[in-house]
Amino acid sequence: MSPTTNSESLPPLPPSRRLRWKGAACVVAIGTAAMAASALFAPDNTWRVMFMLYSGGFMSTGITLWWLFFSGLPWKTRLAGIGICLIAGVVGSYGAIRGVQFDGDMRPRFQWRWQPDPKAKTAEWLSKNSADSSVSDSTVNFQLNEGDWSRYCGPIGSRIISEPQLESPDWKSSPPAELWRHPVGEAWSSFAVAGGRVFTQEQRGPAECVTCYDAESGKQLWVHQDTARYETAMGGIGPRATPTVTQTAVYSLGATGLLNCLDPLSGTERWQRDILEDAGSQMIEWGMSGSPLIYDNLLIVDAGGEQGRAVIAYRLETGEIAWSSQNHKAGYAAPRIETFGETDILIIFHGDGLLGMDPLTGERLWEYPWTNIYKINVAQPLRFGDQILISSGYDSGCVLLDPTRLSDGRPAEVWAPQKSLKLKFNEAVQFGDYVYGLDDGILACIDSRTGERSWKGGRYGFGQLLLWGDQILVQAEKGYVALVAADPEEFKEITRFDALSNRTWNVPVVSQGRLYVRNADEAACFKLK
Repeated sequence: MSPTTNSESLPPLPPSRRLRWKGAACVVAIGTAAMAASALFAPDNTWRVMFMLYSGGFMSTGITLWWLFFSGLPWKTRLAGIGICLIAGVVGSYGAIRGVQFDGDMRPRFQWRWQPDPKAKTAEWLSKNSADSSVSDSTVNFQLNEGDWSRYCGPIGSRIISEPQLESPDWKSSPPAELWRHPVGEAWSSFAVAGGRVFTQEQRGPAECVTCYDAESGKQLWVHQDTARYETAMGGIGPRATPTVTQTAVYSLGATGLLNCLDPLSGTERWQRDILEDAGSQMIEWGMSGSPLIYDNLLIVDAGGEQGRAVIAYRLETGEIAWSSQNHKAGYAAPRIETFGETDILIIFHGDGLLGMDPLTGERLWEYPWTNIYKINVAQPLRFGDQILISSGYDSGCVLLDPTRLSDGRPAEVWAPQKSLKLKFNEAVQFGDYVYGLDDGILACIDSRTGERSWKGGRYGFGQLLLWGDQILVQAEKGYVALVAADPEEFKEITRFDALSNRTWNVPVVSQGRLYVRNADEAACFKLK
């Protein structure tokens, strides 16, 4: 007799696995709401991009956790899905993405492998254009000429082009004639143009370089190399400061704190100091950026640090320390001299505020606290008679100070801090009673008497400005160059032309009727007349 089967004694079948999609929907809804809130309520575009990136990261993490622990699918399916995503991400990134750059507002820009490699271009060019080793050591024939741009932002650091203004330029139909163009090593340094030569700084592999080119042809004349390298994903690679040139020497400051005195004709080292070692300080997050300042027989830098060594003055001829003073985190702005009445004041815009000092002794004369969440102050202060305007990004704003009226060692505020102009790492120019600057990447005009904004227009990104008569020369972050009317009534772009491609944060130069521009990939020279 065959056994009978009792269906009631069998174990129940497992329930079907269904996708529990509601958890994923909640994550996406929350992430989307966070992105929308960022777009609507972020104080500026930098914070907006950062919040969007944070929201995107939250969504990715949330979806991953949901898939692994709450999706309700079989574990084999969950693990297989994660594995497929990881493999696809690694293979796709390696196969398609060479690298990533970040715009001034932290927006990522991918460099695709099918695009030309700027580093390969630079290496190829350098292999065919080595410096002339026969250049003389003597400085007898090196002369600074009228109209030379011998330091950061011009002869006196004012960002003012002193040459005759162009008449009715139309760069769209008749752009400036290109005289030369070639690759360069990565850096955010600008040019010093003096004695028929062009000086700048570059990163070439492990070497931090001070380089010299012929102003007429762009031919490389000499290179001074130090074993040093600054690199960060968001801030880029290479030195930041611009050389300062005299009749007898070139002074340069690297991103890691190496201060050089070089022969202008040969690049031969006269002396070298490490300002961070001298100050007992650390390199700031985005690299040492303040171009060295010459005053009398001193070379002055903002090194940061404690124990009374934040600002250091070296003797020009020997590099010996003449004086050191103060305690603060270093800023990114170059030291400068302003004269109030008959008194020269050394101005230091450091990470904690604005400092006025005696340039011969280092004595503190006054100080105004001014900081933001990251303690990043970059833009050069602007002087208006006996008043100084300072501005910073990261939702800091601007304020106008009067150093001739002090209270407890602090300059009086002409008007209270306002959000009408936020200069991140782009400096402003002054024309009449008005200030023109890139407010979170958009050109804006404010009234210096009140701090109120007159207009805002022209999305040039985090580029740079120079003043040329009653016009503003704009080096846009995307590489093109434009002329804009310095008119407080309205924004009016006059003309523009494509000078460079790719991200450009470097300050342009106009000297001897020529426009010199560069970025981290290439340099070019154009004839303006």
